[in-house]
Amino acid sequence: MDERSFVAEPGFDGQKKRPNWKKIAVIAGIVIVLVAVLALLFTLIFNSSSKTTPIKVMEKYANAREIKLEAVVKDMVGGVEGNNAAKIIKLAAKSDEFKDKIEELEEDAVDAYEDNQDEYGKNFKIRYKNDKEVEEKLDRDDLKDYKSRIKDLGEDYAALGKALGKLKSGDLKDLADDLDMSTKDLKECIDCLKTIGQKLKGAEVSEGYDLEYLITITGSELDEPEEDDGELTVLKVNGKWVSTQGLGLLYTLYSTISNAVKDYV
Repeated sequence: MDERSFVAEPGFDGQKKRPNWKKIAVIAGIVIVLVAVLALLFTLIFNSSSKTTPIKVMEKYANAREIKLEAVVKDMVGGVEGNNAAKIIKLAAKSDEFKDKIEELEEDAVDAYEDNQDEYGKNFKIRYKNDKEVEEKLDRDDLKDYKSRIKDLGEDYAALGKALGKLKSGDLKDLADDLDMSTKDLKECIDCLKTIGQKLKGAEVSEGYDLEYLITITGSELDEPEEDDGELTVLKVNGKWVSTQGLGLLYTLYSTISNAVKDYV
């Protein structure tokens, strides 16, 4: 089956490939990372009151005819600084060059949807159902470990934001030019980095579960439904249920930005 997914940092249960490029604009780097895995099913997190809501959000995007990158990132990061992560992309995307790259990414999502139509039928439907019998609650040590990782990531964000905030006006303008952004928008991105860092450093992880879910695909081109299964780890961070893959996306965002600006910090 065709799956669309974002690959996460290994420490957050994913298989992230570290970018190797030298000087690359922030959003361009993000797009490269995302395009590499767009053929897979989106693994999302969502600002929700139920630990199983992330599974239903996956179902939503598995059946989506089109996507908007900013909205997808916001949904993925959810209650754990999703607004600021999405704002970084929104600000960087004002550049014509980056806008074109984002549009290409979103067109790839449409292509993936049409591929599913060809394979399963125009009336195809992908459904996700949580298997309550096999869900496993994370113990205190697991929660403590995840909290430590989130705090470490927050310290990385905060340090990067602080270093960029100390740039002299000339260096800041040069960096903005390299990233094809205005100085004003770059400053707003730096503020977002600082805010994400502070929120992650103080994050509380109160609950967590390893979930399993059944994927069922129906469509006029199928003689009988196709079935598959998947696993998802969810955490309650600052009172919001999120997926570890979303935390991996936050790591990818940080890693991409730090690579893009490393000649200036």
